Amino acid sequence: MFNLISQAQAQVASQGGCNPGEGGLNLGDCLQLSDSTHVSSKYSSLSFLVNLVVRNVFVIAGIGLFIMFFVAGFQFIAKGKQGIEDAKQTATAAVLGFVIMFCAYWIVQLVKYITDTNILL
Repeated sequence: MFNLISQAQAQVASQGGCNPGEGGLNLGDCLQLSDSTHVSSKYSSLSFLVNLVVRNVFVIAGIGLFIMFFVAGFQFIAKGKQGIEDAKQTATAAVLGFVIMFCAYWIVQLVKYITDTNILL
């Protein structure tokens, strides 16, 4: 349905001398994706994979933020005086989470600017 992260479903390759118990093993050449391509051909470096994961974590956190505000609104309307206090706590947690996400994004942008690297975020 939705394909935010390409499915790895990595399997150990049967050829090429890949022995998982062996030291100095290059997993990118030994593991294969579901279409029999090597992991190293799809994900060329660890930074590519980390960028992919971080982008999707921000999306999931944004969806969680929306759900928390929705729950806070429902608590405010449905539960009376106790609901108002619960809604305040939920909304405060949601705002704090948003501030943390916002700061994390801008810290990454600052590091990108200072180090002059290409961070795909």
